[in-house]
Amino acid sequence: MNRKELEDSILWSGGGAGFGLCSVAASMSWAMDEPTKDKPDLISIVSLGLPKEKYTDEELAKIVKFAKRKTANYDKMFRYRRGANLIMFDKQVGEKDTRWLRKRLSWEIGPMFSPTLDEAIALMLEK
Repeated sequence: MNRKELEDSILWSGGGAGFGLCSVAASMSWAMDEPTKDKPDLISIVSLGLPKEKYTDEELAKIVKFAKRKTANYDKMFRYRRGANLIMFDKQVGEKDTRWLRKRLSWEIGPMFSPTLDEAIALMLEK
């Protein structure tokens, strides 16, 4: 796949990393969300934080492979992807190191960072 195809295969998120502690109503609303003609179903149950440019082609390829696997498994159990407890990744580059946010949309507390993408993916495959 070329870069454009990789980018088009994933769900991109520009805001927040989940519902947060005080948003029970939002999570309940999301859980009941269904596609409509004006609100299409999601292309994936895996989301990546923007901007797209911070990910290498190799990282995107790994994430897309993981996303296709997890989305296919989800599709066997559920009718719609909207309302899924999304898996979220975000590459966070600091002055001294890079870490990977890895969590579910509904997670409120707990360790959510891995030092490498491979570790983040491996941990999310266990769940």
